[in-house]
Amino acid sequence: MGAPSEDTLITGEQWSRCFRYLLSLVGEQEVLNDTVDSENLADFVGSKLAYAAYDSLPEDQKRVKLAGFDKTSEQLFFINYCSGLCAWRSSPSDRYAPKRSRCVVPLRNMPEFYRAFGCRAGTLMHPRKTCTFW
Repeated sequence: MGAPSEDTLITGEQWSRCFRYLLSLVGEQEVLNDTVDSENLADFVGSKLAYAAYDSLPEDQKRVKLAGFDKTSEQLFFINYCSGLCAWRSSPSDRYAPKRSRCVVPLRNMPEFYRAFGCRAGTLMHPRKTCTFW
């Protein structure tokens, strides 16, 4: 594996700046560092890959409903994605972005999320400025 190209480095730096900006919008600017950047990238890519796996399910499996929940299977996918990041509060010594941000920031950049929940453009969960990596 060779060294990253100049284009890759520029794209990575721009992406990092964009995600740091989005973290600042949700009040998390105090934890901006390279470790947080790599975790954000992992969360962003992970959310996209997890959704791609969900989306590849046969249509009849996507129509499954949970008794007692008035949510689509797509909405339940996103709820479940964030449930693994639930925490009362991040530790003050935590080097990573707070778990709330690790849920909110990737989903704010996914058109699939906006559509699933009907988020209007310009709202907290469907910002006008988003970050894309590919």
